[in-house]
Amino acid sequence: MKSNTRPQVFLAATASAIALTAAPATAQTGDEPIVVTGSRIAKSEFTSADPIQIIDPESAKLQGQVQLADVLQSTPAAQGSIQINSALSNRVVANGGNDVQTVSLRGLGAERTLVLINGRRAGPAGIRGSVAPFDLNVLPLSVVRQVEVLKTGASSIYGSDAVAGVVNILTRNDLNGAEVGGFSSITENGGGESYGVDASFGKTFDRGHFFASVDYFKQQKLIRRDRGFLFCAEEYLKREADGSRADIVDFRTGRPQCSGTLGNAITFSDFSGVDENGFPTFGPGLFAPNGQLIASGQYGAEFAGVGMPINVYNPIGVFGPADFFGLNFDGPSTGALNKFEPAERDMDVFSGVERISAFADAAYEVAGGVTIYGEALFNNRKSQNAGFQLMALEQFTGASMLPFFLCNPAANNCDPGDMGDPFNAEFGGNIILRPQVLVRSESSADVDYYRGVLGLRGTFGGWKWDVHGQHSRSDASYTQDVIYQDALASQTLRTRSCAGTTTAIRGAPCIDIDFTDPRVLRGDFTPAERAFLMGRETGRTLFKQTSAEALLTGKLFNLPAGPVGAAFGANIRRDEIDDTPGEATLAGNVANFTTSGITAGRTVAKEIFGEVEVPLLEGVPMIERLTLSGAARYTHVEATRGDGVQDRFSDTTWKVGADWAVTDWLRFRGTWGTSFRAPALFELFLNDQTGFLGQQAIDPCIQTAARLAAGAISQRIFDNCAAEGIAPNYAGGISPATIVSGGGIGRLKPETSTAKTVSVILTPDVSGALWGGLKARLAVDYFDIKVRDEITLLGAGNILRGCYDSDVAGEPLCGLFTRVAAGPDRQSVASVTDRYVNISRQRGRGVDLSLALDQELGRLGSLALRAQMVWQVEDKVALFPGTEIDDNGKIGNPKWVGDFSLGWMKGGWTLFYGLDVTGAASNKEDLLRAQGGDACRTSSFRPGGRFCPDVSVPATFYHSLSLSRDVADRFRITLGVANLFDTPPPRVSTVVTATPPVIGQAPAFGTQYDYLGRRFFVGVRGRI
Repeated sequence: MKSNTRPQVFLAATASAIALTAAPATAQTGDEPIVVTGSRIAKSEFTSADPIQIIDPESAKLQGQVQLADVLQSTPAAQGSIQINSALSNRVVANGGNDVQTVSLRGLGAERTLVLINGRRAGPAGIRGSVAPFDLNVLPLSVVRQVEVLKTGASSIYGSDAVAGVVNILTRNDLNGAEVGGFSSITENGGGESYGVDASFGKTFDRGHFFASVDYFKQQKLIRRDRGFLFCAEEYLKREADGSRADIVDFRTGRPQCSGTLGNAITFSDFSGVDENGFPTFGPGLFAPNGQLIASGQYGAEFAGVGMPINVYNPIGVFGPADFFGLNFDGPSTGALNKFEPAERDMDVFSGVERISAFADAAYEVAGGVTIYGEALFNNRKSQNAGFQLMALEQFTGASMLPFFLCNPAANNCDPGDMGDPFNAEFGGNIILRPQVLVRSESSADVDYYRGVLGLRGTFGGWKWDVHGQHSRSDASYTQDVIYQDALASQTLRTRSCAGTTTAIRGAPCIDIDFTDPRVLRGDFTPAERAFLMGRETGRTLFKQTSAEALLTGKLFNLPAGPVGAAFGANIRRDEIDDTPGEATLAGNVANFTTSGITAGRTVAKEIFGEVEVPLLEGVPMIERLTLSGAARYTHVEATRGDGVQDRFSDTTWKVGADWAVTDWLRFRGTWGTSFRAPALFELFLNDQTGFLGQQAIDPCIQTAARLAAGAISQRIFDNCAAEGIAPNYAGGISPATIVSGGGIGRLKPETSTAKTVSVILTPDVSGALWGGLKARLAVDYFDIKVRDEITLLGAGNILRGCYDSDVAGEPLCGLFTRVAAGPDRQSVASVTDRYVNISRQRGRGVDLSLALDQELGRLGSLALRAQMVWQVEDKVALFPGTEIDDNGKIGNPKWVGDFSLGWMKGGWTLFYGLDVTGAASNKEDLLRAQGGDACRTSSFRPGGRFCPDVSVPATFYHSLSLSRDVADRFRITLGVANLFDTPPPRVSTVVTATPPVIGQAPAFGTQYDYLGRRFFVGVRGRI
């Protein structure tokens, strides 16, 4: 971009930061036709009937954004919902795997947002069996010329997946000469720094162009201890009377205790006898532990002088050794619980990521108006992440417990040699001990992505034709530390030494480990113990996409108002996945992680489509221009699993639109259309994955009497649980339920949707003596998207609740889970089958507002103001007819977001100010529903009356400031500060299940919030 148009540089850049839907969608010179995202028809003067946002990377760089993901995820159409970024994809199961970064428009999910590169579908990248969305990591920001975001459904134009909208990334093609650039973004408090360099060469000539670029990017990891607000998560409870903190206080420091994962400790439960059916009964600690035990060396000498005696017998009845403390029997003792271990402090919030990319684009007119063109892209991403795993198992003391776990005395099959665990004999009484050990766990991913395009285009008889093919390939490996399930099983509920035996799956020689030893509790394993318990495995994911398309565009005939344009085409696409997990995962021998098999299969989609644009009227009263458009597409998809099982899907989608220019300053537009999404490969073929969830999180039959009285469940749920023989005071099982999820081939239907938009655009001429040189543009867009038969996992909790809240005999949901028939965990949920299914519907409605003001100031330069806001009116999901989940206004899904910028340009200088706003949000309704209408509680552990969780967050403001200077028409330098006031994420209570946590932290969970803090950035770019 040449510096002799410096004011225009900023105007173009800031125009890209918000949706300038009042202006044409792309720049244009003369009468050369352009193609606007949302249409296949070339246009010369008409603007799109669809709401389109234009993004220029130059504006992003002025705000300190250095990745394509930063740019797209912060656009208001995406900012109003949770996006998948590095921090999130390492903590939850995300489609695409660890460190993937995707974009989701309107909160409908990345699978329903189609990403194009230069108007052509881009294949996905990632790891594990659920690869589906385009990974924004594969394309560096340095090669991006412009991004056009179509903010409504467009399956009839672009095919399956364009349900929420389309993101069209346009690459650079206008460079003459060589260019080098670089940037650095340094955080004030350390951690999360990023750096990048790139070099490009380009040439434009009469018969075509060539552009090539190499880009290197590196992001340092952000560790939890790098930020104070991440370091120690607190309960953050407030007293109802005066709003003061009601957290349990750590008496050693006088500050609220740290919350987190209980580790380096032993939880225990008393064994108190048998019930009327002969099954063992336990004290309340089976479901709310009687207490915890920690070793005296856990905190060194920190207990000295603080009134915590060494316990030989703790107040609840557990006999223990003299070097253990009993905790969690009163408020003061609970304050000393160690819930923030070194392994948790040293976990990565953002991974360390390193990427190298190479991109080339070329076009050459060979003869007779025929042009050959091609693109090539290579990207390698390496990422590393450190977390932790919990190593937990059960052991017991006292031989009186053995008949209920190991043998049947009536059958005389008890071994006289069996006894309580011989390695923790220092603990007396009949108790179950549950050692909790946190260990560091590392994972990494190495993803190679290739994409190539080759095509021909030309003209004949006034029509344009374009034929191209493309192929993309994601070849990735993923490595993770694992804890062997068979090793833990050899130490669980043991009664004698395992020496001389081998583990059940690996066949490894068994060794005895005393998990009550303080050394072991703190994760200090010997090399032999570590090799027996833990290992490392590597899996591989291969995803290939191949497609070909033919397109014909031109003019059918002329009407008085202008020519009727048309486009026709056909497309064929093949997607194929082959994911092979590591050896331990395939064997079902991994603790804590899901187990899964090989996911393999392919789909072949064949499509034909057509589009027409009809100019009805022009130059008549009240109608400066009126244009109607229509499009239709037929899609047929054949799916074949690796074992040969097949399924087929087909549908026809359509779309109509109108663009009515009343005058040269007032315009109305609207669209109405349908979209179609065939099930993704992972939704069809994902091999069974096994995970675990706690009983309290999924079982609606727990404490039904109390919950019915509080209004938390319906009378129908109470009656159905009772009819199954579950007592009203049933406290729930202790063992987690096994959750089996997988693909739904043979059972799934394609998703369908309708999308409507209505817009008004104002471009008044407000210049004059008072407002000399002022240009104003305002656009207001209303959108309404409904998705039917949406494909998703119901979730184990929804399956059980749907079963017990149904009055239908033989309710199908009731056949998807089983309960334990006998034993100490009797009546707990044993397993739940949760495969991909079609749910009822999802709907999102809202209003976009875009404002652009440009003011010439003569010798003082010029000003540019940009503003874009989104109000989400409705965001609901109905899993079943008559049931709805309303996420609108909750943390992570605010009702309102805004993006504002102001720039001043003069004589080669550009001063930029940006403001991103995330509206207030609250999870209070969820909290009240979960707690029976009363969010506040009392507790003897917390004196001072009733206390209440805080699950509401205020609006959050992030400011950025930068200064740029162009030198000698060839060099530009930008200096700036992002998150100018070092604004942390808002805080919420962490002890409430209704509040989504961020990896167990006190800050509110939402990718709208900044976890890096204040950072200083510099960017340099020059031409040679």
